[in-house]
Amino acid sequence: MLVDVPHDPFNPHQSRRLAAWLLALTLAVIVYASFFPFRFDPSRFAAAWRGGLDALLPWGYSARADRAGNLLSYVPAGALLAWLAPPRWRIAAVFIGAALPAAALSCAIEVLQNLTRSRVPNLVDVVMNATGGSLGALAGALLRRRHWPLRAIVLRHARPEPIALVLLALWFAMHAVPFMPRLNQGHAWAGMQPLRNLEHNGVAIGSFFAGYLIVASAIRRLVVPASFARVLLGVAVLSLALRVAFVAQWLTLDECIALALALPAAMWLRSVTRARAFRITLAIVTLALALALAFPPSQPWTDAVRFLERAFMIVGALWLAAVAGISLLATTVAYAIGIALLAGPTAGLLAIVAGFLVHAGRVLHYSPVPRVVDR
Repeated sequence: MLVDVPHDPFNPHQSRRLAAWLLALTLAVIVYASFFPFRFDPSRFAAAWRGGLDALLPWGYSARADRAGNLLSYVPAGALLAWLAPPRWRIAAVFIGAALPAAALSCAIEVLQNLTRSRVPNLVDVVMNATGGSLGALAGALLRRRHWPLRAIVLRHARPEPIALVLLALWFAMHAVPFMPRLNQGHAWAGMQPLRNLEHNGVAIGSFFAGYLIVASAIRRLVVPASFARVLLGVAVLSLALRVAFVAQWLTLDECIALALALPAAMWLRSVTRARAFRITLAIVTLALALALAFPPSQPWTDAVRFLERAFMIVGALWLAAVAGISLLATTVAYAIGIALLAGPTAGLLAIVAGFLVHAGRVLHYSPVPRVVDR
């Protein structure tokens, strides 16, 4: 017998479990960014070891952007360590118990960077990391005494809808490919050049606006209403961060404007019936895709990013038609013909492949499986 246990967002065990997973993810990102591109050379560490502390951890020059990035990167680690401190600890003990491990982690990572060929240890980085960890620890020590829960995400079904997951995967992939991080904060600042130059294009804004509405529709199918706004905002923030964090990606004014318009539009669509919301979104996506194919905007993306963006839009449109009750076969044929006329037969073939993918995902989703709770 399946028993429905209601989700309590203020349950301390649920909050601590989620915080532990977030801390593990944060530490993994810090370690990855600190040792990328993973060119190890033990002889370099041996030489530094023989040179003493000054060689293992020298005090060197650090650019302003690097100092700011090092400070900010350890703020979430300090805050999560404070959140996970034993409940009986007082604020001072929580602060010390979170700030010291963050500083020790930074010191250990900087020393171990002597094992690599391309990373340069710097005591200035340790100071900035420790400062960021301390600020996060102080914030976490103060906030955990308030009744503000770190709530978990509640899914709608025991088996999430496959195509909704595929759409989110395509969305993040087109924001991160080729999955090579920028090595320092100066490069990240350069990744925001189109935004700083205030470059914009109306067709590109429409494409990003439609893309965020597809993301919102996928999230609506995956999580319960209480988790919708929080998940959508988290996906949006992560999307912009990925543009800055990876090479061959650029944060543009087009995407920022589109996001600002899409968030209230998504919240309004969330208030209407699902079929109506998906039909409206399908119309917007169809118009945006047609304009993008007929009048391609000048964008700094690689061919891989353009292909993923096109695949995301086509799969999203066909999936929206299917979940809105429109014939998937008729929509696939119409899309294949229209896209072939605008962008060539290869692009039209992509629509046919996307139609088969959406159909397979729908069959898998509606095969018998127990529901978590009838919502």
